[in-house]
Amino acid sequence: MVLAVLATVLKCEVNPDSSRKNTPQWDSLKHIEVIFAIEDELGLQFSEEALAELNSVSQIVDGALALHAA
Repeated sequence: MVLAVLATVLKCEVNPDSSRKNTPQWDSLKHIEVIFAIEDELGLQFSEEALAELNSVSQIVDGALALHAA
């Protein structure tokens, strides 16, 4: 689900290894869109502190799982 949201927002192909470093479309403005879209899709809200750490697909998935487990 995270991959689908990222692909939709970034309008490009993404994979589990995608990150802000290796995906040119994932700039700072798109990062905010990505996070909001994922929060909406998954029904959760990341803390402001967590936002700075969510720079890759794996970090977003791990953060979402941690919120659901809490």
